Amino acid sequence: MSSLDLALQRALAVRLNLQISLSQMPIVEEWMDIHLDRWLEHNPMPHEMPGPSSYLAMLGTDLKRVWWGAWGDPSGFIPKMADYFKLYNIARSDSRALDQIGEHLEPRLVGSWIGVWGGRGADGRNKITTGWHFMDPQPWSKIEDMFGTHEAKFTLKKWVDDNHVDHISRFSQSIGEEPYSEIELPMPGATVDDQVQAASLAFLHFTGAPIDLSLVDRLRGVPEPALALSVRVRGGKIVRVGALAPGPIVEDVAALCVDAKVACDPKLDTVIGSLAQKLARVEYGRAGDRAGVDVYVEPGDPRSKTQPAAPSSAAN
Repeated sequence: MSSLDLALQRALAVRLNLQISLSQMPIVEEWMDIHLDRWLEHNPMPHEMPGPSSYLAMLGTDLKRVWWGAWGDPSGFIPKMADYFKLYNIARSDSRALDQIGEHLEPRLVGSWIGVWGGRGADGRNKITTGWHFMDPQPWSKIEDMFGTHEAKFTLKKWVDDNHVDHISRFSQSIGEEPYSEIELPMPGATVDDQVQAASLAFLHFTGAPIDLSLVDRLRGVPEPALALSVRVRGGKIVRVGALAPGPIVEDVAALCVDAKVACDPKLDTVIGSLAQKLARVEYGRAGDRAGVDVYVEPGDPRSKTQPAAPSSAAN
C-alpha cells in the first residue's frame, strides 16, 4: 500500500470516528449534524495537501463540550477554509481580521475548528461556534502588536514580561457573535515542579486565585515539563484561563476531576476509546465562577475492541 493510500485510509478513519462519537454526546442535537458534517467536508484530503494534516478532538469530562480542530500547510487548508467560511456566511469584519492577521503572522500551519457548548447560547440552549487557528509558534512581539489598548493586553503583557516568555504556541479566533481570541503560551520552568508552580501563580495573576493544592499535587505527576497556559480574550477582558498538561491516562483524568470538583461522565472513557488509543492533553480551565476539565485526543487510531477499557473512578 502506498503512503498516499495509507494517508487516505487514516483521513477517512478520522472522519468516521469523529462522526460515530457524536452518537454518544447528548449535547449534539440533530440540527447540528449538518454544521459538523460541513466542517469535516471542508478539510483537505491527503491528495490535496503538500504535507500531513493534523486533527485534534476535545471532550469536556462532563460530555457537555465537544470541539474538533484540523490544521496543516496553508496551501491545502486556505482554499477549503475560504469555501467553508463562505457557506457559514462569515462577516466581512471576520474575513478582514483573518486576512490581516494572516499577513502579519505568515503562519506555516493553519486550519479551522468547530465546537458545541452545552447551555451556552443566549437562550440557554446548546450552541455551535466555529473559527480558525494558527498552530505554529509566533513571536510575542508580533502578537502584542495585534491587541489594542485594553485591560487584557496589559494583564497579558505583565505576565509575559515577568516570566520572560518570548513566543506563543497557538493563536485561535472565533467568528460570529461575541467573538474571542485565544492564545497558548509555554509555561516557564525547566522542571515539572517549576512549571506547575508557574501555572498556579498564573491563575493567581489572571483570575485572582491560585490553583488548589490538591490540583497542584495532581499536576506534579505529569510525565514531562511540557505544560502550557491558554488565555481567552473577549471584549478586551480575559474571560478564561486554562492549564494544559501532556497526556495522562483516563484514571488520572477522573481523579483530576475529583480534585477540581467538576463532573466526570461515566461514559467518558467509552467515548475516548471510540476516538483514539490514548489522550494527547488534559486542560483544567476556569472562566469566572465556572471550572472544567477538558481532554484532547488525536482521532483516527481507536482502541482495539479486544482491549478492556480503563476503569474510571468517575462513578465512585
